[in-house]
Amino acid sequence: MKVTVKVKFNASKEYFENFGGNKYLLYLPFEQDDDSANVIIHMLSRKIGTPPGRIDFAGQDMNKDSVFEVL
Repeated sequence: MKVTVKVKFNASKEYFENFGGNKYLLYLPFEQDDDSANVIIHMLSRKIGTPPGRIDFAGQDMNKDSVFEVL
């Protein structure tokens, strides 16, 4: 299953919103860095109830949204 997450960094608070159809909007209160994909994986794991080890970062789509593959 593919999951698309649009991430807004430097938000005032952490917030996770579901748009249906495996699309999410995630606000994070820090800047993007090398560890951002792991943070997003752990937050996505809590939201969809899947262990973090079963979620892989697949890259970005044309809109520069993060795409994850849930095994």
